[in-house]
Amino acid sequence: MGAKRKFLTRDEYEEIAHSAEWHIVELDLSTIRAAPGIQRKDDVLGVFASGDANASKLLNNQDAILGMDVIVYECRPKTEAGEWFVNAYHYVVTHTGHRDYPYCLHGPFTKETLIGHWPPCLDLSPYEKSGHS
Repeated sequence: MGAKRKFLTRDEYEEIAHSAEWHIVELDLSTIRAAPGIQRKDDVLGVFASGDANASKLLNNQDAILGMDVIVYECRPKTEAGEWFVNAYHYVVTHTGHRDYPYCLHGPFTKETLIGHWPPCLDLSPYEKSGHS
């Protein structure tokens, strides 16, 4: 699954941008399933996002204003490759400067998730700490 880009309207961005000053918030599953550009929506178990539209961070080589980990169920893990029944993907949002589509969603990335791409267990405690992306 390679990283892709999806341009977002202001309304589409505001549907997923519920964080201030890079504090982690858990997004409602219905919100993320309605969001454009998110892959494997039917397998989503949880989404944790943080961001700040006024203070960007370098995430996955992007000047990001929002980062989020999308945790999905893996029904057929490749155990010989180290996979488990959960995968975590990282998405980031950047400013574009475009009038109609001022934001761009990049991802999914397999790096920079707080729990790793193939976590050995479903330990969500890293998301309880604020100040991460």
